[in-house]
Amino acid sequence: MRTFKVPVYWILTLLMLGANLAHGAPLLNGMAVHQELGRDQFIGAIYSESLSSDASTLLAANQPMRMELKITAERGISARKFSRMWIEGMAINIRGSALTEQADNMVSFTKMFQERLQENDHVVFALTPGEGVSVSVDGITLGTIADDNFFGLLLSTWLGRVPLSSTYREQLLVSGDVSTSLTGRYASINPTPERTDQVALWGAPAPTPEPEPEPEPQPKQEVAVAPAVVPAKSKIDTPKIEIPPTPSANPAATQAASSETVQVESSAPAAPVSSSSSSIASSVAPVEPEPLDESDEDFVPTFTAESLLANQRYFSNLVRKVQGEISYPRRAMQRGYQGSIRIAIKINRKGELLNATLIEETEHGVLNSEAMDAVEAAEPFPEVPALIPGQLHDFTIPITFQLQEQ
Repeated sequence: MRTFKVPVYWILTLLMLGANLAHGAPLLNGMAVHQELGRDQFIGAIYSESLSSDASTLLAANQPMRMELKITAERGISARKFSRMWIEGMAINIRGSALTEQADNMVSFTKMFQERLQENDHVVFALTPGEGVSVSVDGITLGTIADDNFFGLLLSTWLGRVPLSSTYREQLLVSGDVSTSLTGRYASINPTPERTDQVALWGAPAPTPEPEPEPEPQPKQEVAVAPAVVPAKSKIDTPKIEIPPTPSANPAATQAASSETVQVESSAPAAPVSSSSSSIASSVAPVEPEPLDESDEDFVPTFTAESLLANQRYFSNLVRKVQGEISYPRRAMQRGYQGSIRIAIKINRKGELLNATLIEETEHGVLNSEAMDAVEAAEPFPEVPALIPGQLHDFTIPITFQLQEQ
């Protein structure tokens, strides 16, 4: 009778698979590519313990889940843009009371992302019921949100009523029916060890500079000095040094001070003192730091719970104002044209529109034109509330044209 030896690593693999199945390890529910201006930004994936094609089922589920994304944009994604994506997604998909309850958690979340994400970075939001939501980049844990409900806010950005895009949402709700070409591409995207080391330094305090070594003491050399010979009955004149007075806000005091002369006794003639040296020393002002450049895409505003909620309310008002200017073109309705559009806008504190760009458009020019016209017709927007800091403000306006089912 012949016997076969099974390699140990196969036994361990089978045991691990069995343990995962027994504990209901999250399964790949769906995967999708997010694009802007026709260019890939990242590949997103949702893992859940039980597969579903219904968004509300996943949003309400109390089970181990993960949201993952891998950056595919060549220039990466700035921290400001990445944080804004989640803030806006939550604002437009979550009711106001829930946003208020989660305001502190949202502030903590935005503080985790203060550095630009680079191509091939792997971001993971993992829900462990009873332990909260852990956030990691390239295997480095950035922090944990203790409230399990926070995962639903993140998930709503992808699966809510107004997702990143309708196509993106549909591909995440395929109940595991994901193309092997996409999963293969996803598996091939991984950060380098050097990049992981960089991420590990996020949030670390700046290294303290090492003190400069003290110079070695030099041996003293004795120098013979001949005694000074002073002729009898000679006299060394005491020099007079005039010190300009410090400028004063009191003109009378300034005039009185300027008429005084200070006499300094010395045993040897003194070198002349420049009358400008004292005034220069007294007029040196502390160096102020350079103001932050808000036009820099890597600039990340600092939020408080109050300013973040004010930002989200203001964004919701902008969206409603634009949507109030939209009319479904009759020709588009007759031909059954539908689609999702996103327009990036930049405004100043007065609510004046500085720039508007289509970052996601439909294949139907008539719908794209109507969306842009609606943004321009909605101007001027309300003034930015005082609670929201900064002079320039970026927002992304989502617009969906969808025919009503008969």
